[in-house]
Amino acid sequence: MAMAKKICALTMVRNDEFYLRKWVAYYGAELGYENLYVFLDGKDQEIPQWCEGVNAQTIDKIKGNRVEMDKRRIAFMSDFASELLKRYDLVIGTDADEFLIVDPKLGKSLPEYLSGLDINVSVSGLGVDVGQKLGEEGDIVEGQSFLSQRHYARLSTRYTKAVVLAEPVRWGSGFHRVKHHNFHIAKDLYLFHFGYFD
Repeated sequence: MAMAKKICALTMVRNDEFYLRKWVAYYGAELGYENLYVFLDGKDQEIPQWCEGVNAQTIDKIKGNRVEMDKRRIAFMSDFASELLKRYDLVIGTDADEFLIVDPKLGKSLPEYLSGLDINVSVSGLGVDVGQKLGEEGDIVEGQSFLSQRHYARLSTRYTKAVVLAEPVRWGSGFHRVKHHNFHIAKDLYLFHFGYFD
């Protein structure tokens, strides 16, 4: 049996409590709330009360046009992940609308599954872009789980992201890749993206 790895997750949001609430609940249950790192982009935001127990902080608003902001944001996240890897074995970095999920047929939690992998630099789950089938599926009800309300998705290379780091490397914008390293997709691991599901 593989020795349990110490794993954390990080994300950055701006004015987005809808997805962040789900992100905190999911990764908190999987990894422990004390192992979550949330950055609010702009000190004009308040840390939600339901982030209690999470390492949440506001930072100065990242400036620039969209491309510049994306580059500065991922540079900040890469630097922070490198610091975290001094204390953790693995760092998961995702947007707040993305959830790394192990195939339920394995009967393993996310930490159990990742602890059993031999990860040299990074690993990805297969991207699953969840959508809405109009005429069959209604608007999202906030208090219910996403997958109880959505049953259709497309496999997506765009959301097959290198989100799990075992070494201090540089992510590309949006966590889509790690610079100067090969891409590895783990079997039975999926990255669900919900940004376009309603």
